[in-house]
Amino acid sequence: MKPGSALSTRVEDYQWVAQRCPICEVPPTRRLGRRGGAAHRDRLGVECEVWRCGCCGLIFPDPMPLPSGGSEQHYGMPADDYFSQHDPAAKERGNAAVLRRAAELTGARGRLLDVGAGRGELLRMARDSGWSAIGIEPSPGFADYAASHSGAEVRRQTLERCGFAADTFDAVMLAGVLEHVYDPDSTMGEIARILRPGGALILDLPNEEGLYFRLGNLYQRLRRRDWVVNLSPTFPPFHTFGFSPRSLHRLLVKHGLRPVACRTYGGRSMLPRAAGATGALEWLGAHGVTLLSKLGPLGTMIDAWAIKAA
Repeated sequence: MKPGSALSTRVEDYQWVAQRCPICEVPPTRRLGRRGGAAHRDRLGVECEVWRCGCCGLIFPDPMPLPSGGSEQHYGMPADDYFSQHDPAAKERGNAAVLRRAAELTGARGRLLDVGAGRGELLRMARDSGWSAIGIEPSPGFADYAASHSGAEVRRQTLERCGFAADTFDAVMLAGVLEHVYDPDSTMGEIARILRPGGALILDLPNEEGLYFRLGNLYQRLRRRDWVVNLSPTFPPFHTFGFSPRSLHRLLVKHGLRPVACRTYGGRSMLPRAAGATGALEWLGAHGVTLLSKLGPLGTMIDAWAIKAA
């Protein structure tokens, strides 16, 4: 496999590590099915066994495939390619709303940390609106893009290795990131440490117990497959942990972060259209279910806010 290809199909490109639930610290109890490789309609990635924690409902592969080549094995691609399906206008509107809400909750436009800065859109808007903003982006290519686009300082390492002082930040942004990390418990613990008392954590991530995933798994069962549509540990977008409002709440409370708001929303389907009649029907079904999920509490995405206890 070439470094940065992001399309490994070999078991030996990964270290396979037995998992316990990082929230409850117990082994998973319910096997959901297979994901990737032979258990993917386009045979993307390497096959994994996907499990659910019986206590909090967190979903994750067991064993966990850790890329032997580090983060560049998955994210060594141009930023515009990785984020090609993002809607720039919708992202701009969302970032503006987030920054307004963060200022309301914290009482000022102070120090903001964007974990997983991507292309730097939030960093740029934060700086333009009066925040003192720093980004974290372990992927060198993404980090270079974010720094150039935003003019902000962007650290090229994981959050846990940055060594920020305790109580440093007024707000921490974790949008589309928690589902990618390999130790969400350590990540949340570090966020709680560096947030000042009364500081705000803003999260946006998939709801893996949403209608899209439930009906997608049912569809696989009806086709007599033990496949699941949860997660993507070895192929883009490389989601390793699957949260729900329940499991996210438990993780936040575990680290002294008080949830103040949590909602699910529809999001958008990212299922590419495959060839043939079946591929077309699957594409239409995925988009229809995503639209339907906007009407109830089983949305595809989670938007949550939490405050560090004083």
